[in-house]
Amino acid sequence: MTKKGLMIDPKLGVIGDRNYAVYRRPNDPPTEWAPKGKFLVCMNQEGMATSIGTGLTEDDLDQDHELDPDWVRGMLMGRPNINVDACSLVHTKGAYHLADTNKPCVSFLNLASVRWLEQHIGVPIDPRRFRMNVWVEGLPPWAELDYITAFEQGAQFPMQVNGSTFWCDDLCERCRAIEQNPTTGKWDLGLQDIIAAALTDYGYKGSPHRQKMAVMGWLAIPTTKHLLRVGDGVTFGNH
Repeated sequence: MTKKGLMIDPKLGVIGDRNYAVYRRPNDPPTEWAPKGKFLVCMNQEGMATSIGTGLTEDDLDQDHELDPDWVRGMLMGRPNINVDACSLVHTKGAYHLADTNKPCVSFLNLASVRWLEQHIGVPIDPRRFRMNVWVEGLPPWAELDYITAFEQGAQFPMQVNGSTFWCDDLCERCRAIEQNPTTGKWDLGLQDIIAAALTDYGYKGSPHRQKMAVMGWLAIPTTKHLLRVGDGVTFGNH
């Protein structure tokens, strides 16, 4: 989350989030939401996790600034095994997003769960691996697993963020993307199997949607517009 905060919208999720993507074909890029496998992402392309500055500031998130396609092309040329001539840049211009699901979700990560996993396996885990909008402190480890027990039944699983209500829609079933190091861009840690084994030890039975064991974090749909700021309290339930 930025110092300024995240503007949340019940129709789009996080304003400005995932408005750009690199399509894996040179022509006819999608003009609406499409599955992530159609784009270059950490799941299918090594090196995509590393951060490169865009030159944009927090104030630019509220304006119609656009990335220079030539800059993007140059950035991609420095990544391994990418044929830039076979790709094209997609800009949604804020009309839709290119997140993993075609819903106006905000993603949340319980840092206590990450720390529990670190302690369980004895290996440091950078929370950036999970690419979530909001990092949450103050919840018990795996509180999200105990609370969110059904898929797409958000009204049954309300969550409060500084007085604004969200509906918890799903737990995040993790793909290979989390195995890519956000500093080096290398796939260097088999986190899918590690999480699955650790949660088996914890006694978890699997995600509500597909009964997957490799889960970390959750998705919630806002019910109103809201400016989410660092320090906002997050609680499960109606109060």
